[in-house]
Amino acid sequence: MQIKLSLSPRIIALRLTIGVIIFAVISTGIQISKYVYDKRADWMDTFNLDREMNLPTWYSALMLAFCAVLLGIIAAGKKTEGNRYHHHWKLLATIFWFLAIDEVLTIHEVLIIPEVAEFLRLPWFLHSMWVIPATILVALFIKKYWRFTQQLPAQSRYHFILAAAIYIGGALVMEMIGSHYAEFDGQQRLTYALIATAEEIMEMMGTIIFIYGLLTYIRQWANNLQLQINIADSQKRM
Repeated sequence: MQIKLSLSPRIIALRLTIGVIIFAVISTGIQISKYVYDKRADWMDTFNLDREMNLPTWYSALMLAFCAVLLGIIAAGKKTEGNRYHHHWKLLATIFWFLAIDEVLTIHEVLIIPEVAEFLRLPWFLHSMWVIPATILVALFIKKYWRFTQQLPAQSRYHFILAAAIYIGGALVMEMIGSHYAEFDGQQRLTYALIATAEEIMEMMGTIIFIYGLLTYIRQWANNLQLQINIADSQKRM
């Protein structure tokens, strides 16, 4: 059985971006209503980019999971070709599955321990302690994948690096800035809420650029990608 699936990188990226814009506008309006006009309602948390387990969280998680699926498809194809970098693609797929799960479960926030940061007298940008192991992992990732990026087509290399820069800029740099402001003036302020909103927007836009880059790469790499589905019967015949 052959399944033909037509995907337009441009249309998908555009529609995903419209979703991000909608969430950003609603969330910003919620923050202004909350901190400027003191208007609060239970439904606001459903669209608040500075909250977890809501619509923006699942939107972001599903995009990350879509990246993982695309990376898995590429990894499988590269393995069939005998490509030396198929393990790199497979590891990327695993990383994005973890990011998708973490987006929902916020595993990294277990490492946000203000008391430990104060005890160790860490600088302001390290008060969210999870950024320390995250920065180390990013450095190791760059070292491992630098040669990998060099064998990519120029357009794909540009998309992947740009996506990584924007995503990491949001996840780490904006997190450090927000952590500093929270220590200085607390989290219940409009400025902190807007910083957190910018952080989430950068992460989602980085993901969208990566999705666009992956779809464009697949289009260039495999003109006729065939997907074969085999369903095995687990029951023994009598």
